[in-house]
Amino acid sequence: MNESPQHGLGGLRTLLPYMKAHRGRLALAFGLVIGVAFIEMAQPYLVKVAIDRYIAVPAPHAAAVLWMAAAYLGMTLLALCLTYGQEILLQYTGLHTVRAIRSDLFRHLQGLSLGFFDRNSAGRLITNVVNDTEALNNFFSQFLSITLRGLLSLLLIMFFMLRLDVTAALYCFILVPVIGAVSLYFRVRLRRIYNEIRNRLSASIAFLAENLSGMAIIQIFHQEAKQQRRFDERNTALRDATISENRTNLLLTSITELLGDAGVAALIWFGGRAVIRGTITFGVLYAFVGYIRRFFQPINSITQQLNVLQTTIIATERISRTMRVEPEIVELPGALAPPIRGEIRFDNVSLAYQPGHRVLSDIRLTIRPGEKVGFVGASGAGKSSLLNLAARFYDATGGTVRIDGQDVREWPLEALRRTVGIVQQDVALFSGTIIDNIRFFRPEIPEERVRDACRLVGAEPFILRLPKGYDTPLSERGSTLSAGERQLLSFARVLVFDPRIIILDEATASLDTRTEAVLQEAIHRVSRGRTLLVIAHRLSTIQDMDTIIVLDQGRIVEQGTHTALLQLRGHYWRLHRSGILLEEAAGSDSAGLPAHIHNAGGSGAVQAVGITPA
Repeated sequence: MNESPQHGLGGLRTLLPYMKAHRGRLALAFGLVIGVAFIEMAQPYLVKVAIDRYIAVPAPHAAAVLWMAAAYLGMTLLALCLTYGQEILLQYTGLHTVRAIRSDLFRHLQGLSLGFFDRNSAGRLITNVVNDTEALNNFFSQFLSITLRGLLSLLLIMFFMLRLDVTAALYCFILVPVIGAVSLYFRVRLRRIYNEIRNRLSASIAFLAENLSGMAIIQIFHQEAKQQRRFDERNTALRDATISENRTNLLLTSITELLGDAGVAALIWFGGRAVIRGTITFGVLYAFVGYIRRFFQPINSITQQLNVLQTTIIATERISRTMRVEPEIVELPGALAPPIRGEIRFDNVSLAYQPGHRVLSDIRLTIRPGEKVGFVGASGAGKSSLLNLAARFYDATGGTVRIDGQDVREWPLEALRRTVGIVQQDVALFSGTIIDNIRFFRPEIPEERVRDACRLVGAEPFILRLPKGYDTPLSERGSTLSAGERQLLSFARVLVFDPRIIILDEATASLDTRTEAVLQEAIHRVSRGRTLLVIAHRLSTIQDMDTIIVLDQGRIVEQGTHTALLQLRGHYWRLHRSGILLEEAAGSDSAGLPAHIHNAGGSGAVQAVGITPA
């Protein structure tokens, strides 16, 4: 995703609220910068005084020279101390500002709707949170101090040079607009290059994250070499952009230094002749040489800091762009949840992720409290999209979704998400222990409650076989567990929070037949008094539902019980015959109608335990 930041310093306004929190430290740091700049610029003048008054005179004064040397050394030590204090203050401010912005940015991202993450790559967002915020630290630790000191140094140098000799000073100042024009030209080029580097870095990170998460698929299809070539293309593009940046910066620095050295050479020639003629003193010439070298040092430093400024501008504009994104799912002020029973109603509901491309059309459906409903259909029929509306991950583009008689858009989001629990096929586990993942890092949830949920879903036997049981740390995404074990933990996590409505979105797809049988009994027990919505391709999961909803191209085409739908010989029957609805081989009769599949675990396979509301 390429981005073209707006020109100007407008993005830096993002920093102002954070800088206000540290205005005292910034003011003190700037005061120290002023002190350092004044000391450094006074030193050549001090040497000029020593030469003209106590060295290059008929009667040199050794004691006075010693005192002048001591004063010069003292000023140097004082400047070092002030510089140290200034750097500490600016580093403190920069790091705390970066921490605060990262925290706010992450909090803002968590509040955005799922549609935002559908449209933006993980690589771009990671770059936004990590790299862009780190660029702000360089702004505080480098740009502010170096630029402010450089500007003050220029003013002080001009003051001392004019005080020493007006004519010579004006000749030296001729180079200022030349250097300014050169810097402006390179600033435009560098801005374009920095933006290109950021975009290519985002593309590389996104590609890397995608490949690391899909490494199993890459190896299964033996695509390592192809993916390596694709990564090399992105890596090469990033390298070329970085080389272009380095070359441009090197050229800019070289030109600036060349102009500075040309100024020194001219000064030695013309100033030396003036000393020979007696027009100026040797001390004045020495001071002018020192000042003109220092004159171009701050200009060169400021010019070098343009890349930090450019990076900061681009980073703040990208951060501002993300922070300006408004959540599509917004909670109404003063929203209150109704008495929770578990009824769901879809009134003429339509959904389009993009204008003109509907995935759901005119859905009319009422699910009574405590009812068990299965949803089937070919891939892309709209099953998951329909149930995502119940949890309000997306808002319907037409019609109304009501839970317990109230539009979900009028529910408090926290109450809605507490009422609707979802178990998905793709399980998300986080770094931490098993018990932390099940109670989702909420230590106030009792451990016994977690154990009860794990016993109920049949997860405790494999947990207790692990080295540290419930305290076993999980690797990234729980990769050391089997797919079925991860799914059982996901079931337990939902049960711990005791939702009134449970949605199973292909939740048993990763389970073997034996594990699924045990889990089916657990689902049967847990669903008592709860509304259960199930998307599945296995007959063993859906055939005992009170109602089965058949979706096709975003519309409800059939609904009824398993047996009644098979007798219709319509869409459901064709899904079954085509193999889209997977049938247990041992459970089919000769007519092609599956026999009733009893819970394989038996009534004693799972103990009934009490789960109290969170």
